[in-house]
Amino acid sequence: MNTWRNGLRWWGLIVTAALAAGTQACLVPPFSCLDDARLAGKGKVELTPFYSAIGSMSGGESSHGQDDLGVQSFVGVARSLDLGVRYEYLHHSASGEYDTDQSAHTLAAGPKFSVVTDRVALSLPVGFAFGEDIVTSGTWKFIPTVILTLPAAKALDVNLSAKALISLHRNGGDPGYAVNLGLGIRPGNHSLVIRPEIGGLFYPGGGGYNYHLSVGLSYRFGLKAA
Repeated sequence: MNTWRNGLRWWGLIVTAALAAGTQACLVPPFSCLDDARLAGKGKVELTPFYSAIGSMSGGESSHGQDDLGVQSFVGVARSLDLGVRYEYLHHSASGEYDTDQSAHTLAAGPKFSVVTDRVALSLPVGFAFGEDIVTSGTWKFIPTVILTLPAAKALDVNLSAKALISLHRNGGDPGYAVNLGLGIRPGNHSLVIRPEIGGLFYPGGGGYNYHLSVGLSYRFGLKAA
């Protein structure tokens, strides 16, 4: 029991630290979801390592230059509440006007609430970016996210999500808006979920948009009591 309580305290501290946002130069802030409306469940943890290929579309031309690696986790603390944390490493290869590689780290955390059991959830992460030449104080963002899960078969879900990337800095500019479409595939073991996903990030008045192609692998397990 003490192990379980200590785990909750640790996750609570992480929540105050918090989802990632603005970065430097040409880097695109994280906007994938790789999640569904199902909660981890009280006393359980869901861990999801993932990879994202980020591209941009402008003037009818598409380009890919950024690769993200990350991991996110949710711990169930109540019947209708999870606490989550997400770390992501962003890397943009040298190209065009950027003659050196660009990279950053992002950290985010926040609560995830069940609105309609296993069908609709609301996630409210807050987070920041950090790394070389990044002023972290200017990167904080609030990223409210709505997730809808539609069961398509016994071992297949269709997941839709929409989120806003809202700067918490007074000179942070207009918010961005992202939509994602993903699948949750359970290959004979309900503790494992394969999560392919696509999505787009748009800014009002922008001449183009960013997109991602991602895949994650979720594993759910229980916390052992001492």
